[in-house]
Amino acid sequence: MLETGERSEVEAEPLLEALEPAALFALLIDATGKVIFANARARALLASQSKSEVVAHLQEQLRALGRETPSVQSEQAIGTARPPVRVRWTTTAYDARGSGERSLLAIGHDATEEHAREQELMSLALHDPLTGLPNRALLADRLSQALLTASRESVSCAVLVLDLDRFKSLNDRRGHGAGDDLLRQIGPRIQSQLRSADTVARVGGDEFAILLPPPSDLIAALAAAQKVRSALVTPFIVDGRQEIAQASIGIAIFPEHARDADGLRRVADVAMYAAKRGRREIAVYDPHDDLASPMVLEQVSRLQRAISANDLSLEYQACRDLRTGSVARAEALLRWDHPTRGRLLPDAFLPLAEHSGLTKPLLAWVLSHALSDCASWRALGSRAGVSVNLTLRDLMDPELPAMTAAALASTDVPPDSLTFELNEREIVGEVHRIERAFSALDATGVRLAIDDFGRGDLSIRSLRELPLDEVKLDRQTVGTLGLDDRSWSFVRAGIDLGHDLGLQVVAKGVEDMVTSDLLTRLGCDVGQGYFFAKPLGSLTIGPTMGTAT
Repeated sequence: MLETGERSEVEAEPLLEALEPAALFALLIDATGKVIFANARARALLASQSKSEVVAHLQEQLRALGRETPSVQSEQAIGTARPPVRVRWTTTAYDARGSGERSLLAIGHDATEEHAREQELMSLALHDPLTGLPNRALLADRLSQALLTASRESVSCAVLVLDLDRFKSLNDRRGHGAGDDLLRQIGPRIQSQLRSADTVARVGGDEFAILLPPPSDLIAALAAAQKVRSALVTPFIVDGRQEIAQASIGIAIFPEHARDADGLRRVADVAMYAAKRGRREIAVYDPHDDLASPMVLEQVSRLQRAISANDLSLEYQACRDLRTGSVARAEALLRWDHPTRGRLLPDAFLPLAEHSGLTKPLLAWVLSHALSDCASWRALGSRAGVSVNLTLRDLMDPELPAMTAAALASTDVPPDSLTFELNEREIVGEVHRIERAFSALDATGVRLAIDDFGRGDLSIRSLRELPLDEVKLDRQTVGTLGLDDRSWSFVRAGIDLGHDLGLQVVAKGVEDMVTSDLLTRLGCDVGQGYFFAKPLGSLTIGPTMGTAT
């Protein structure tokens, strides 16, 4: 066999002689594997790498050549170094000196750097550039493989979709650099709670996906979701300051919830949004949450018909002035008289309305009927107003101020007789947007209130900046006013804070005379609860009645 540095007797052939100084590797081996020619570049390769490894590979190419295959292309990683030398060979049969003996001429080029660039480009194509996690494309490939395995072995696998709560607030408060820093830390924190075979991918924005390959059932998925939620409890350090990351997680299981990759990812998304809407933290896919499912499409159609056919109704709960005992206003409570499920409360159908675009017609219906009823109370001499609940989607509708002004004008009700209430939990993380929307609504002259004050995380600064007229204290805290010192302290502080900010304070959940008396002593303005009145289907408020009937 040709030794390193040794020149062969066939070098004099014009072709091989031309290859001697070439930058390519050039080798000629006979059928026995003997190297009968190697140019300078090839001799250097054989000197630094394993000659037998090179020759063994080329012998395979010699055997692969046939009458219908004039040449063979291949790639070889040579040596144990990292990265190894990679050579891309083109090999063809060659008859040295016309001897009739079948030899192999191999021409190769060093593809080490080229291969590294290709791998880098492939990695970029399959990984998220910010976090380094697998992206949608790589997740899709792994999910397809997982489903093939699960189908073949008749087992389950799971997809979890995780979306950070109030991530936009972080970007608004501290800039997108801080948001990016948090996103980079999320992946390792999640992965630390999972198996090495599980895939954590960033699929867009602040949304991540987790693939639990087979066998992974619902119990395994719920356990993984709980671990991930627990791991996020520990604060992250973002630019030297602590940030809390909370997430809503949706779970979908193959084959119970979907039988293909696209379907499984979609229903996991549906479950995640259901978790976010219901503040449930973790939700398993339920067809009732899925707007694309036949049963939900039927319910959407029924709700549309209910709005147009007046199959909705309002109940009213009176709010009493704690100083005079008169009815200050009544809260309008929407009900749906469903044809098969009976009278439904808003929690049963508002999520459906929000995701089917029906919140605007619903609110228009409520405004029309509530203001008409308020006008009838005023016709009897009452000065009682009416309050209407808003969803965040309602508030963010740019047409809400105009719609409100038109409804007030059509019923001739003074603007300050209408109070819009927004739940405090809707405000967290959205204060700046809500401030703009509230300001536009405030210009119509209506009153604005924060409902369930004390159950969210609204800061005093945010409370001061919003154009509010009223806060409504949380019913659970008010309900334990006479039993719990902490409730007493909170209610007293809430009343004092509201008054210091020039706001009227309403206490919900007043169930007995003791609570009513305590609230009066603390200076609360208005009380609402079963002690005064239960929600009623029809309400008549006279000028001196002080009661709802």
